[in-house]
Amino acid sequence: MESFNNCKPADWETNFESKLTVESSLPYKEYSGLIEKSGNDQRQYRLVRLPNNLTALCVQDAEAKEAAASLSVNVGSGANPVELQGLAHFLEHMLFLGTEKYPKEGEFDAYLSSHSGSNNAYTSFIETNYYFHVFNDALEGALDRFAQFFIAPLFNADCVDRELKAVDSEYKGNLQSDSWRTFQIVGRTSSSTHPYSWFPIGNTGTLKGAAEELGLDLREELIKFYHKYYSADIMRLVVVSNHSLDVLSEWVTSKFSGIKSKGNTKPNIDGHPIGRAELGKVIHYKTVCDKYELSLQFALPELKSTYGEMPFSYINALLDHTEPGSIYSVLRKSGWATTISAGSSGIYYNGFGTYTIDITATPEGLENYEAIVSIIFGYINMLVEGGPQEWYYQELLLISKAKFDFKDKEDAETYARTLSKCGHNQYVPPHQVLSHISLSSVYDADLISKCISYLNPGNYRLFIGAQEHKVVECKLEEKHFGILHHIADLPSHTTSDVKCSPSIAKMLHLPGRNGFLPENLSVTKPATPVDTPALEPVLLRKNDKFEVWFKQDDQFFTPHGHIGLTISSEYVGNSPVNHLLSTLLCEIVSAELQEQSYSASTANSNFTITHGMGSIDVGVSGFSSGLPLLLKTVLQRLKTFKVNAQQFSIYLAEVERKLQSKRHNNPMKCLYKQLDAVNMVPAFDQDTLEEALKNVTLEGLQAHIGLLFSKAYVKMLVSGNYTQEVALDASNQVLDILQFQPVPRFLVNTHRTLDIESGYYIQNVPISDQKCLNSAVVCVFYCGSVDDTRDAVTLRVMKYLVHNACFAQLRTSEQLGYRVGAGLDYNNSGREMIMVVLEGESNPVYTTQRINEFIRKYRQKLQELTVEEFESSVQSLISLKQEKLKSIDDEFSRLWTHIKSDKYKFDALDKDVEHLKQLSKDDLLAFWDKYVNEDTAKGYTRLDLQMWSTKIWQPTAEEFEMYPSTVLALYGCLHSDGHTGLSIADVESFVSSADASSSIEPLLAELSELYLSKQVPSVSNETAEALDTTDVDVEAPGIVFESSSKIATALQMAISSVNGTPKFAMLSKTNFANIDMKQSPEGIWLINDYTLFKSTQALNGLQISSRKIVPVITEPVLTEVSQPSVTTDSTP
Repeated sequence: MESFNNCKPADWETNFESKLTVESSLPYKEYSGLIEKSGNDQRQYRLVRLPNNLTALCVQDAEAKEAAASLSVNVGSGANPVELQGLAHFLEHMLFLGTEKYPKEGEFDAYLSSHSGSNNAYTSFIETNYYFHVFNDALEGALDRFAQFFIAPLFNADCVDRELKAVDSEYKGNLQSDSWRTFQIVGRTSSSTHPYSWFPIGNTGTLKGAAEELGLDLREELIKFYHKYYSADIMRLVVVSNHSLDVLSEWVTSKFSGIKSKGNTKPNIDGHPIGRAELGKVIHYKTVCDKYELSLQFALPELKSTYGEMPFSYINALLDHTEPGSIYSVLRKSGWATTISAGSSGIYYNGFGTYTIDITATPEGLENYEAIVSIIFGYINMLVEGGPQEWYYQELLLISKAKFDFKDKEDAETYARTLSKCGHNQYVPPHQVLSHISLSSVYDADLISKCISYLNPGNYRLFIGAQEHKVVECKLEEKHFGILHHIADLPSHTTSDVKCSPSIAKMLHLPGRNGFLPENLSVTKPATPVDTPALEPVLLRKNDKFEVWFKQDDQFFTPHGHIGLTISSEYVGNSPVNHLLSTLLCEIVSAELQEQSYSASTANSNFTITHGMGSIDVGVSGFSSGLPLLLKTVLQRLKTFKVNAQQFSIYLAEVERKLQSKRHNNPMKCLYKQLDAVNMVPAFDQDTLEEALKNVTLEGLQAHIGLLFSKAYVKMLVSGNYTQEVALDASNQVLDILQFQPVPRFLVNTHRTLDIESGYYIQNVPISDQKCLNSAVVCVFYCGSVDDTRDAVTLRVMKYLVHNACFAQLRTSEQLGYRVGAGLDYNNSGREMIMVVLEGESNPVYTTQRINEFIRKYRQKLQELTVEEFESSVQSLISLKQEKLKSIDDEFSRLWTHIKSDKYKFDALDKDVEHLKQLSKDDLLAFWDKYVNEDTAKGYTRLDLQMWSTKIWQPTAEEFEMYPSTVLALYGCLHSDGHTGLSIADVESFVSSADASSSIEPLLAELSELYLSKQVPSVSNETAEALDTTDVDVEAPGIVFESSSKIATALQMAISSVNGTPKFAMLSKTNFANIDMKQSPEGIWLINDYTLFKSTQALNGLQISSRKIVPVITEPVLTEVSQPSVTTDSTP
């Protein structure tokens, strides 16, 4: 396929001057030209090239509390050998497991975690990106360890099988993900000779299995791949820190110059994945969730050389737009679609590109897919006939320049990752390494026309995704995800001279001039300059129905703003039906506003409409000048909205599909949702909401809208580039539009948490997705009150330490699952929680026992924590809390959280820091013993949620009550490995009679003998003679349980706990047997019906704010303001 233009690669030699590092006099080359950056960007940059041709960008951010680095290698899954698919991804997993200089496995992780850091990586088609973040003072050590992975990795043989399990677990965890399945079917139906069609993730079969079939050593093939492709010449490094550019240049040069230069090893990929054989096809495929998807994929040449003109930004904006005359508008009015998106993919691919138009369709739209295709090409034909419109391009250019000039700062890790990934475009000159990502500069009508010409009926293929297909039978099965699909030729009238009907053609036209263009970009600064930005907003107005807060920007000085409203009503979520009606209202109004608001969103003025438990929440953000008008538009539509039957039918079905799709969430997401259902009131589970959906009617929705805004209590925050006058005008506008009466605050529904009685509880959560291979466990330990600041900061230090240790033990060492870690949960009232979470193929009883073992041993790790490690963790958390906010949106989010909570703790971060500075290691141990240590915690309260895959054995409630958990864990491991001949009673009997002083090997041998004795029937001498078995071996083949297996671990745990006592039995004062709950031999209560269990628990009350808030004015008149007075009175 021909290229878009004949551009030559950029000049990366001119203006690169030879330099020596300041401290060690090491040679490197430095770009001496001026790097184009945003006028709002205060960071300093240095672009360097090392002697080995590695290009690095050093970024000094004086305000950064954390440092980060990212190294992108311009080789990814596109380089996979066809016989070992997934090898590039497997290399990503193996690279971080020890180097010659730092041979200890996990040394890098341990170093980062001891300095409040972490690392990760990903593999795409064209690159593999490795990145980390860490406390600034620890950056040099982190860079030294990081560089060694690309200089002398070990690829230890004993890590191969274990990391294969991690890759396999990652693969299996994605099997029921529709986004992954769509990605896979698009690739798999491409040209079979092109690596784009191969399996990028890899699994045990495509790696170890394939290697064994071919007589290859997988580790040796991995090393060959590494040596072939991992060259300094195709690596891009970005380092962000508060250290000086001289220091960063020194570290980068000294540590990364040792990576070998092998020339340009970037793989050469011939051909296009979408050739003549693939074009003109329609691929129907089955989805997991109930959805209707249409996707037109066009074949393009390589896109990298078009970065300066960005022709597809122009095309995207026109195909994406939602105002009258657009594809979206016509499809929505026809009742055929609810969303549209368009864009070029593979913008960094070498040798080819693609363009995709995605439609979220309705069932009727799917049936009329040919008509949808004709409308899309009708619009494209209109663009071709009318030619490129320079005025529209100039509008987009104006917006992109304004966005770039006032670009907000990203976090260091995200910034490093983005810049390293984008550094592989050989057409981008050095001075545009920052700006080329978002800033176009040249209008080229011919290039735009050429790009549009590729979007023709002879150059696409169509994907149609749905749970069921009426017109075809999906018999073909994709190999790795099992995706059922059907491939056929597109109807001839959809592949040549495609035309939409004249009536439709008349409806299609270009958008008008954008009324939201950011023409006024002036910045309003405080009348009196401030040395330190104010921590809290000003309360302008407060009465029985309205609360208005204002925070003028006094630190960013950009033309941005953010306005938020929370409209509290007793009707929002006081029942399952009202919860659904509120959801439906937000869905419909948001969709309806798309036609009015697309120009605003294009001009960086965006709105959101969501609902919480007791409120409808509205937000507008972006360039400040257009936000009051956008807010007015949104509120008027909400207040006066009239629902028609077509809208109601379409979006009710959409809400139902979204609700049902949650049944296919990964097990971990399902357990988090269930944790909220157990802990909070009110909370509506999946079954309740699906049943309530039957009672949602059009008339009910219209009545609901009237009730919502008849009585309310509204909170409002205006922040950013505004004056007090503008804030008051906006608040008056809210009152004028909504015209509401006050509602008693006690009638407004607010999430309240249960005060769970001390004890140990388990709930088995049913899994809805019958094809899911993974199970999951969440172990929750209830801690102190959310209002106990000292406990809260102690918990946050603890969580960070536990997470890293938990990941290292349960994920890296034991390979129990791919999703592993520790987290926190809390609500506006009640107790904070620390939890350990794990998703994988192991049975949940075994997983829980391994978590228990980790928890029991972790106290010793806390005791062994060095003073340096403890202080580093605390200081890192302090630094993060003291880090300067990056944008007006960040400041808004922080203030809005405190306002919505009714606690108004604007100084919370300062209070946290005060307590952190007083924290000691003994405090961590005391906290652990008070809440987590089952042997010392007097009010020990724990809840385990377990979700079981239907593919594995699960104990009944009676078995839970009868047998110790360790016995169930051992039986589950035997069962999972296919050893199903023993009963649970057999296993318990064996464990009870085993010699606890014996080593594990003899015990495994005895267990093997027991298993075999249950498998092989005895044969009498007479029978043997009759069967003439003199030449027949009637003995079953020997079976050996390996000492490194889960069975061995489970056996050891079971024998160790054989004399255990029911230590949890006395914790609970309530006999839950009366509500059909079972109690295990250890004293753990099994929750049968969680709604019944909740009814036995007390509710936590809502906390009263510790401060009294006083408005500076009580009437909407314009006066000078000062900060609100603050007292320690307990009056709300």
